[in-house]
Amino acid sequence: MSMSDSTGAMLPEPPLQPDDPVHRLSGIGEKRALLLKALGIETIEDLLFHLPREYQDRSLIRQIAEAKEGEKITVAGEIVSARSLRLRGGKTTALLEIDDGTGRLKVSLFGRGFLVNSSLVKGTRCIFTGTVGEYKGLTLQNPEYEVLAEEEEGDPLNTGRIVPVYGLTAGITQRLLRRWIRTALDAIGAGTEESLPEQLRKKHALMPLADALAEVHFPGSLDGAQAARRRLVYEELLVMQCAILQRRALQEAEVQGVAHRTDGPLLQRLRAELPFTLTDGQQHAVKAIFDDMRAKRPMFRLVQGDVGCGKTLVALHALTAAVDSGVQVAFMAPTEILAEQHYATLSPRLAPLGIEAALLTASTPRAAQLRERIERGEVPVVIGTHALVQPSTRFHKLGLVIIDEQHRFGVGQRDELMRKGDCPDILHLTATPIPRTLALTLYGGMDITLIPDMPPGRLPVKTTVIPETRKEELYAYLCSQAAEGWQSYIVCPLVEESEHFASLTPLIDHYTALTEGALAEVRCAMLHGRMDPREKEEVMTAFKNREISILFSTTVIEVGVDSPAATTMVIEDAGRFGLAQLHQLRGRVGRGNKQSYCFLLGAPTTPEGRQRIKLLCETTDGFQIAEADLALRGPGDYCGARQSGLPDFRAADLLQDIQLLEEAREDAEALLKADPALNLREHAALKEKMMRHTAIFI
Repeated sequence: MSMSDSTGAMLPEPPLQPDDPVHRLSGIGEKRALLLKALGIETIEDLLFHLPREYQDRSLIRQIAEAKEGEKITVAGEIVSARSLRLRGGKTTALLEIDDGTGRLKVSLFGRGFLVNSSLVKGTRCIFTGTVGEYKGLTLQNPEYEVLAEEEEGDPLNTGRIVPVYGLTAGITQRLLRRWIRTALDAIGAGTEESLPEQLRKKHALMPLADALAEVHFPGSLDGAQAARRRLVYEELLVMQCAILQRRALQEAEVQGVAHRTDGPLLQRLRAELPFTLTDGQQHAVKAIFDDMRAKRPMFRLVQGDVGCGKTLVALHALTAAVDSGVQVAFMAPTEILAEQHYATLSPRLAPLGIEAALLTASTPRAAQLRERIERGEVPVVIGTHALVQPSTRFHKLGLVIIDEQHRFGVGQRDELMRKGDCPDILHLTATPIPRTLALTLYGGMDITLIPDMPPGRLPVKTTVIPETRKEELYAYLCSQAAEGWQSYIVCPLVEESEHFASLTPLIDHYTALTEGALAEVRCAMLHGRMDPREKEEVMTAFKNREISILFSTTVIEVGVDSPAATTMVIEDAGRFGLAQLHQLRGRVGRGNKQSYCFLLGAPTTPEGRQRIKLLCETTDGFQIAEADLALRGPGDYCGARQSGLPDFRAADLLQDIQLLEEAREDAEALLKADPALNLREHAALKEKMMRHTAIFI
């Protein structure tokens, strides 16, 4: 909108800036700006950093007459035939034939038969990119495609060059995005402020930011596009690592925490009364924790260990040392079942030492009275769920916070619990192996300890797929195990039947069918998240006391239900679970010295599902599984993305950019060592970008 001065004369539009709303760009406007918001694009800078997901080399458009089976080609032609074929299940396929003057080529688009009545009608000119196959003649099956408008035949943005292909949303086309990004580059691209110090650009042979933005969108070559992306990725990772390391340095320099004693009488009694020796991994973890706790700066440590490695016992040493030091401990778990499990495990160890532990969840009776006692300092150890972070929960002197499966909590919840104490020590526990790539990203500001070993005598759980034809044999095996005093789990993906997931096994129906049929003579029970808390507690207690032989459940048992007598895990519709989740479920068995088994039912319906099942059967290595799960699902989905604190990267891909991440971390350490606050002139732009774009990491 133009503005006028005091005389009424029209003033020129102010020049565009990177942080201007995107609707200021010519051709966008308010309505299209709302559509772009779905892509995370709100400013002109956001638009420039909406990077291509791939490229099509339209400088090499092939003639159809030259097409050969097995080649990946790009062809341009007119649709001369278009029809829709209905398949079983109601889906449709678009069957096309295109002509470029040198020959004709068939095109099939599975699941998109509706397009023959909209964008891919007869007479439409299109570009198709895909691999040539053979089915009653040469065919492109499910190729990438783009409709060409008449004015685009000689358009330098869309043809005759390497063309960017972007992620889209409804109402936005590739042509529109290319035009808007070109307009933005022409308006502000050349003037984009350089944010990388010159010595780092020279060290890594990185192009200037303005050149990188122009080249990544409209490259002269694929090598140029890759070099431009590398520059943008490096900067993004450097900014993130500077933020992580700077916050950690500030914590260490400015905050004074509690210097705990780690040789007190309660701890000595605990060690004397333990009926077994800690594993080497547990001893290493306890030593690292105690070294932190003795220091005045607050501890920020993550203890990683596979299911069953004994992290809770390590935490027991930490909380006993804290009570010895006269402070309170808050132990937070993500679910009531897990909180109850920790309470049931820790209380018998603490009671002989005269240490009272209390359970505080949404279901705790007389919670108000318990909170009053906590505030007076009468309860040294409080184990609970999100109830611990509620404003009504106040501590007398909170000195240690232990958070189990911390990636299940939002960053805000963790910070809220920490603020209830005066710079308490923070100990995170996780049985979800975090791949090294993500550990550097998510927990770069924390010390990380790994417990690599298992208690002596533990045998790896054997995993196998059970076909439909052997189900009765499996149920007979469960009955024989129950007769010998061993316990089993049967896990289903749903509580009740769902019209949206008609093919999946519902827990309640499955429980009814089997307890009235093949498992009628076995003591069975059911556990799921919709049950009353008291019912859940009764079932868990009965299972732990071996009053139940087979526990039917949903993934609510993924963390938190332990029984050394549980030796068999049966997972229905296993292909529908994530790899890490399957590994967690498998970890519910094998807690004793008897050989345990995990049986997977249900044939996976996708290549990814088959790959997950294959890997689970081949290894019990949690970190190998975590790396594979990260590759299959992507970093955001693996960790719950925004909840976990994982940033929404605009350029970086943690799966392929690990080398750049490590280089960026080394450079960030050197930068902050020389200029801790990034106050030097050559670091000003980097600091400003860090302040604007980087989330705070714990």
